[in-house]
Amino acid sequence: MEVEIKGTEVFEKNYDAFFDGDKRFIVNEGGSRSSKTYSICQLIIINSLQKDNILTSIVRKTFPSLRATVMRDFFEVLNDLDLYNRDCHNKTEHIYTFPNGSQVEFFSVDDEQKIRGRKRDVCWANEANELFYDDFAQLNLRTTFKMIFDYNPSEATSWLYDLDPREKVLIKSNFKNNPFLDKAIIKQIEQLEFTDPELWSIYGLGVKTTSKLNVYSHFKINKGPRPIRFKSFVYGMDFGYNHPSALVKIWYHENELYVEELIYESYLTADDLVKRMDDLGVDKRTPIMADHARPEMIEDMRRGGYSVREADKAVKKGIDDVKSHIVLIDENAVNVWKEFENYKYKKIGDKITDEVVKLWDDLLDSLRYGTRYISKNAPKNGAPRFKISRF
Repeated sequence: MEVEIKGTEVFEKNYDAFFDGDKRFIVNEGGSRSSKTYSICQLIIINSLQKDNILTSIVRKTFPSLRATVMRDFFEVLNDLDLYNRDCHNKTEHIYTFPNGSQVEFFSVDDEQKIRGRKRDVCWANEANELFYDDFAQLNLRTTFKMIFDYNPSEATSWLYDLDPREKVLIKSNFKNNPFLDKAIIKQIEQLEFTDPELWSIYGLGVKTTSKLNVYSHFKINKGPRPIRFKSFVYGMDFGYNHPSALVKIWYHENELYVEELIYESYLTADDLVKRMDDLGVDKRTPIMADHARPEMIEDMRRGGYSVREADKAVKKGIDDVKSHIVLIDENAVNVWKEFENYKYKKIGDKITDEVVKLWDDLLDSLRYGTRYISKNAPKNGAPRFKISRF
């Protein structure tokens, strides 16, 4: 059987990664109408025709979403290729069987029986950023050959971004990679650049962006060693138990901060924290600005020899202090960066409030405490501080 495929650049890259590449994960990150879904449907059909008796699973978080999107697109591609046979389509079980015995099944990951069911050769997770890591892990365990993912990069953090780079091919795309788009659709996408820059970045250009809801937008990762200009530092600490306890070391120079992540761990007692800090060589003479909602923790740490002080917890002033500095994040401070990407203002309807969502804030609260201390007490521009007395 000869099948003529009209493919985009996105199809060609997926084809090469699937048939010629040795990477297990094929990751399609891109904007709207880039041909990701259509191209992967073409790939799945070609593979099913070329290999006998293989099983491909196409999954999404919920079945209504699956049925309305990728399932509809799959059968549209089959029809476009003049390959669809109604007798091969089991609409009850949502399985399509090709003449050579190869099958494509559709199910949602909220179907426990299916996600933990039989093994498959290929798995395609559509809109994969909707899935939890545990969903991925279960699918991965039962997939023998390749896993394919596609998504718009609308999430600040995802397990998808943390897949082993040695095992994945990343294919980036946007609407400009699809030569078959109607001019009206192109115009509609391009208008986002002027009406909503955030949506333009995600769904137009297919790149991650910082949301208007994000409290901070100015942090930068520092690659390599700490710059030598940073010589002074304080610590910031936020106590938790189920939530992680967090300790950061905040170096400062004029209007710049350099942030190191020292502790980010749940279920630590005061004794545990003191031992961790001893092991890390935390300086006992340097102030540690800490959450005073836990006075018993502060007292226990003082007994351990540490200079723990009650932090100024004024949220807006503290956030403004952080915003007034250039902030460099140590490249190993991965949890600081994750909190930065997820630390957001509350939204009520279409209105963004001044209230911060109390999630993803343990390390950033610690940073705020330490920065508030720096703003109040550190010399500015290298000038000495004087205490002036009136006689």
